[in-house]
Amino acid sequence: MKRLFIIGGLMIDPASGVMAPRDLRVDGGTIGAIAPAGTLNPAADAEVVAAQGCWVVPGLVDAHTHLRDPGFPHKETIASGLRAAAAGGFVAVAAMANTEPVNDCPEVTKYMLARAAEVKAAALIPVGAVTRGLKGQQAADYDALAAAGVRMFSDDGMPVDSADILTDALRAAKRLGLAVSLHEEDRVLAGGGAVNAGAVAQTLGVPGVPPAAESDRVRRDLELAMKAGAPMHIAHLSVRESIELVRAARRRGAAVTCEAAPHHFSLDASAVLEFGTDAKMNPPLRERADVEALRLALSDGTIDLIATDHAPHDPPSKGAAELAGCFAAERRRWPLGSAAARAFAAAANGVVGLQTALGLAMDLVHCGLIAPARLVELMAVNPARLLKIDGGRLSEGMRADITIIDPNLQWQVDPAKSMSLSRNTPFAGRMLKGRAVATIVGGELVYRLQSNEHPK
Repeated sequence: MKRLFIIGGLMIDPASGVMAPRDLRVDGGTIGAIAPAGTLNPAADAEVVAAQGCWVVPGLVDAHTHLRDPGFPHKETIASGLRAAAAGGFVAVAAMANTEPVNDCPEVTKYMLARAAEVKAAALIPVGAVTRGLKGQQAADYDALAAAGVRMFSDDGMPVDSADILTDALRAAKRLGLAVSLHEEDRVLAGGGAVNAGAVAQTLGVPGVPPAAESDRVRRDLELAMKAGAPMHIAHLSVRESIELVRAARRRGAAVTCEAAPHHFSLDASAVLEFGTDAKMNPPLRERADVEALRLALSDGTIDLIATDHAPHDPPSKGAAELAGCFAAERRRWPLGSAAARAFAAAANGVVGLQTALGLAMDLVHCGLIAPARLVELMAVNPARLLKIDGGRLSEGMRADITIIDPNLQWQVDPAKSMSLSRNTPFAGRMLKGRAVATIVGGELVYRLQSNEHPK
């Protein structure tokens, strides 16, 4: 492996408090030297990344990704997902367990790690199921999963309804030093809703999901975690009531962390009227007041990290044929007819997000809501800490997982240029400012932006 030099970038490392121009030398898989910009001289045969005008930060980590492999290779494979992650600036992604078969046993964990090892891209961090088959009835073997390489447990996509099973899982995870990530949904209150309860649901004529479907379950699980004396992590917060519950629980000493997804702090429920099922997700997009509450919570430290909840789906899964014309600007037919309403409700939840997350998060910086160092905490430092992996800092001797970001690069989201196999995004055509231009994993340059990747 050639020596790699990163020259002249603005190094942002919250762990050391450094935000200054620096040169970095990568020797093999580790950072060999960090010095003031202009003081490291690359050898003639070295690989050089000129980073002037760019940020050099600890490698971004996504704590919530769906890679669909095994089971759904037409939506995503481990190879395509990890390449999309690297193109988005991520050095590692936590792959959720809702595959087929479910990652509830060491054999599936080992399969996922073996496929990831074949790809020169982002690293894969396996997430093991809390319950066997995600059915909520029988606990998975947490010790065996952890021994196989799992770094977190989650039934994401499904709530853990049994208080007893969840309590046991929280205690087991604490013993293993790992986290449990919770999809917070009371399915009785959700009532099979397709979008947020409110004006959009009424316009479309489809059932809505009330905010209490999330917040009531957050309240229950916070109490369970505190009684168990165990930490818990809340996935994809979407409503302001949940944020207030987290704040109150922390004042009582709860060890709770939480995340927000870019789509939830960038869009409100009205996006469904424009993008149809490409803006349908669970939890659903909420009201503008919820969006503002999430953005404030990202700023004030209530929300610990940004996670993509990357959820690739093919057009049939999104009901593309059945809903053709229902949401096009020139042919909007609302309320939906009975057949279209059924198709909308049955459409798969989720959006792709690995290659748009950083650009959407950068909006928080450009509008002055958060500082650059806070962005690095949200997307690198805190996710690495949650997953208990090396990372989240730049220092000599550390593993060389590095992301280089051009904070001022303006580019337009073009789903056709996505490295994911799926195109389900409500951000098509959106102009973003800020993008990863290089991603280094274990000292290897696994992604470098090409000029034809960022149409303006």
